Amino acid sequence: MSRLRERYAVVSVSLPRDLVKRADALIPKTRRSRVITEMLTTFLNSISRKKLEREYATYYAQRSVRDAQEERDLLNEWELSDEEAWAILEGASRGRGPAR
Repeated sequence: MSRLRERYAVVSVSLPRDLVKRADALIPKTRRSRVITEMLTTFLNSISRKKLEREYATYYAQRSVRDAQEERDLLNEWELSDEEAWAILEGASRGRGPAR
């Protein structure tokens, strides 16, 4: 069996006929698998992100007021440095490096 075949599985799904007609009108048959792969990947990544967001929300909800304030203070201290770093990065992306 080729390596390419080992990476893929053939899956049979049932879809509403009107959905298939709409897809056939817009998506070339040779691209169906790629489109479905992209859509399923996006959907699964979205679920993962939502789960991570819930975990962060739970973590931050359990923190003490003091801990939360310390983190806000630290973030405020770094804000100016972050702005400088972004300015340097944006300058580099336009072909300019940081000032010497």
